[in-house]
Amino acid sequence: MKKLAIFFKALGDETRLSIVKLLIGKELCVCDIIDAFNMSQPAISHHLKILKHAGIVNDSRYGKWIYYSLNPQALEMMEKFLLELKPGIHVKKRCQPMSPNKI
Repeated sequence: MKKLAIFFKALGDETRLSIVKLLIGKELCVCDIIDAFNMSQPAISHHLKILKHAGIVNDSRYGKWIYYSLNPQALEMMEKFLLELKPGIHVKKRCQPMSPNKI
């Protein structure tokens, strides 16, 4: 669960969500990502570092360029988690309190 918490925390920022969307089906260098946003290179690099730490993006070095792409395993982990939640989203079963502090 800790890995999922880090994953979702990384996605809790609009810029990082936009970067993830931009990377769908692509491998882009930082300069291409910067061109898509009105932000400085250090700011974009910071967001990419967070996404990389969370395992959402992979990076590959080609000469002096670093290219970023989505990590399919991370997205599959998120999909699996969401699919586990799906069967119960419309069920509102009321459970009896089980706390030993029950009044």
